Amino acid sequence: MVGPAAVGGVIVAGVSLLVGPDRGDIRVDVALASMAAFLFGVLLAFTIVRTRERLALVQNLVAKGNASLFSIHQMMSVFGEGDRRQIRDLVDRHLTDQIDYRLVDYHLATPSYLELTDALYALNPDTRQEEVVYKELVQLGINMYASRALIEAATGQAMSPIEWTGLFLLLALLLGLISVLPGGTALGALVAGMLAGTLVTLMILLRKLDLLRWHEQVTIWEPTTRLFRSMQRDPYVPREVIDAGRYLPTGRVRVVDYPDPYPLRSTKVISVEDLDGTGSQAGGRIRPE
Repeated sequence: MVGPAAVGGVIVAGVSLLVGPDRGDIRVDVALASMAAFLFGVLLAFTIVRTRERLALVQNLVAKGNASLFSIHQMMSVFGEGDRRQIRDLVDRHLTDQIDYRLVDYHLATPSYLELTDALYALNPDTRQEEVVYKELVQLGINMYASRALIEAATGQAMSPIEWTGLFLLLALLLGLISVLPGGTALGALVAGMLAGTLVTLMILLRKLDLLRWHEQVTIWEPTTRLFRSMQRDPYVPREVIDAGRYLPTGRVRVVDYPDPYPLRSTKVISVEDLDGTGSQAGGRIRPE
């Protein structure tokens, strides 16, 4: 986030120094900058609020879905070994399926969800205790479907190309006007550069919000890691997430590589590695899966 903002600030400051006092009517420039700043500020503030609300909704629903998966994993303890192993493996598969795809493509994990719920509904309880638990499992499956529908609806409300176009046009206009206002002074160019960097930073923030990646480490990756460990499974993290610094897990982790471009995941390669929290292997690769 800092890199693009710094580059934008340097460019605007440089242009401001190059233009110097050779500009048009200062009153016209100020009036245009005021109108552009007002329009950009209103549109940006409205869009950030909307995308934050969408992100919070999706994160809450994902957390609720993960809690339901853990409940299913725990409640299967009353059933026989065969049913217990099958359902728990399907829970793990569905979780890894969700991770394989971007959050904005949540619907791509639907087949593994349907396989899990079909197996839940097909359970045949023999005892009174299994009957009671079975009813709760069925209800959990129904509730999870409702949450999934809401998540898919929310993730489908990403910003449209026309919204991005309007914002970038206003940003370009505003940066251009900011670069000519200082009149060639060093202090003015410095202030213009800092202002430009701030505007670019806000656009990057908006992009992260729209991609549902803002605060993903504490709201998505860390809770999911704890969930896997609670189920006595190694956490599952894509190598691209680790390499990008989006999340740096520690301990035994199932690291997945995707040889083919997104969203092709049939050729993924999973290996269990012991990581030290910096993205490098503490004890080397343990084994492929």
